[in-house]
Amino acid sequence: MAEWTGYLYEFYTNKPIDFVFSEWKKKMSAINYKYEYTAYQNDKYYKNDKLLFCYKNKEMYEYHLEYGYNIDMQGEGCFMIQAQKTSFKAKATLFEIEDESSISFKPYDIDLRFNSLFAYVLVLPEEPENSSFSQKIRNLFISVLDEENDSIE
Repeated sequence: MAEWTGYLYEFYTNKPIDFVFSEWKKKMSAINYKYEYTAYQNDKYYKNDKLLFCYKNKEMYEYHLEYGYNIDMQGEGCFMIQAQKTSFKAKATLFEIEDESSISFKPYDIDLRFNSLFAYVLVLPEEPENSSFSQKIRNLFISVLDEENDSIE
């Protein structure tokens, strides 16, 4: 196996894993990608993580096993979502807020305290800023997280 490759992109949200994975599978089918689901229980490294590994075809999957995350000649590659239910307690410094308001403010610290939420790590073949494919997949994942669904709030 090659040394670790891939670009990690983390998300924290209130969207449950079953909902996110169900919607993600629909998106994968729409772009002709296959997926492999793995659920761990009390694993030394993955704890209780759930993984959804995505690939276009057998050749891409096998190439990934040999060389790791990469972009192929057609500009695509394998990617994965690693998910777990977790708590989140952290301090963050806000520099900007992404919304429609024209509120301006100086950077300040906020304390985040969530006893239960869902953590997702999107593993991409390259940084989204350097790859249109990785950017497309990240945006597709964000669209799942941004979907309105009152039953999961």
